[in-house]
Amino acid sequence: MARVLGSHLLVMMAALTTTAASQTSSKSNASALTLDPHEVNLVVGDSCSLTLTHRGELEGCVNVTFEFTKTIAEELPPMELCDSSDGDSWDIQINTTHNGRATVSLKASPSELVETNPHEAFCLVSVVTDPAITVAGDVLGWIYTIAWDISFLPQIVHNWRRKSVDGLSFDFLTFNFIGFFSYFIFNMGLYWLHEIRNEYFQRHPTRLLHVRLNDVIFPLYAVLCTAFQILQCFLLHRGPGQRVSTTCRVISGLMVMSAVVGCILVPVVDSLLWLDLLYWLSYLKLAITCIKYTPQLWENYRRQSTEGWSIWQVILDFTGGSLSLLQMFLLAGNYDDWWSVLTDPAKLGLGLLSVFFDIFFFIQHYCLYRNSGHGKTSEEKTSIVSLEKNTKGIDSPASELHANTHM
Repeated sequence: MARVLGSHLLVMMAALTTTAASQTSSKSNASALTLDPHEVNLVVGDSCSLTLTHRGELEGCVNVTFEFTKTIAEELPPMELCDSSDGDSWDIQINTTHNGRATVSLKASPSELVETNPHEAFCLVSVVTDPAITVAGDVLGWIYTIAWDISFLPQIVHNWRRKSVDGLSFDFLTFNFIGFFSYFIFNMGLYWLHEIRNEYFQRHPTRLLHVRLNDVIFPLYAVLCTAFQILQCFLLHRGPGQRVSTTCRVISGLMVMSAVVGCILVPVVDSLLWLDLLYWLSYLKLAITCIKYTPQLWENYRRQSTEGWSIWQVILDFTGGSLSLLQMFLLAGNYDDWWSVLTDPAKLGLGLLSVFFDIFFFIQHYCLYRNSGHGKTSEEKTSIVSLEKNTKGIDSPASELHANTHM
């Protein structure tokens, strides 16, 4: 019995050893084609070289072709690679003819040379009409980013100087906090978490991930500024009945609950990825942008005043939104890629909605309620109205006496 068991164990060990050896051999013989760099920026008429590199050992010949998603350069001739060794490379010359953006993808026969590593077998080529327009777009990007950054500060200073948050919508602050916190998690996950980045590249093997550190810092800064304003609501004077509305609580609760449910479902449902949850958070941010200004507009209308709402916040927000839209259309024309304006709904929506609501704030502040008693809280205005009524009551007998004397 022992001999039989021993012979079975030996057979199993031999089989495992053979399997491991075959797997190691297959990995060592794995062959792939890569294209470098993965992104180039050119001007119409310029040329550049891409490097086609072979990894692994290749016996026989491979046919390689290049596929453009848009005609921006001269057609590349097919290539035939035969008996190449690991590390062999070839220069691919690209001569641009039109402006635009296009992805150059490798196609090989056998296809396994590309399909095993698709995120290494492409290059995003961007061709502009005028590099000066690109520089102008970069300058506009910095200006609108700074304007949006500074736009959080006037409201904080305004509250502190008045020692009151009377006139500031708590619903607006609630939506703002949830929106920017969702946006921070979205950018942070795509920038720092390797698991989510890998999910992104598996789903979009021929796309680049353009999330940068500043995309993480800005929403974090916005969350901190909004949290400080919320803290001011607890420490400074509030108007009578000033609180978060029931409608805002229900909407906010549903949004937070949906994110919590997503966190529970992702580990359980195989078809759901953490990347999908991040996309959902970005959609929440866009939805909040659509509604977050409405409570403040209603608060101003209800009070017939823009007291407590800093107009400088609106001016800076309008500046940021306008320059953001200008940059989008400027770059779209430079790249002859007008479709890109619609394929970035978050940026387009943020810019359009900011400008749209800011115009209404300007109408309220400078036209409708311009003489609403600047700088006074609702209690101060109530005291003034009461004092005026009492004064009129005191002056009435005197006026009557004066009239009787003249009679």
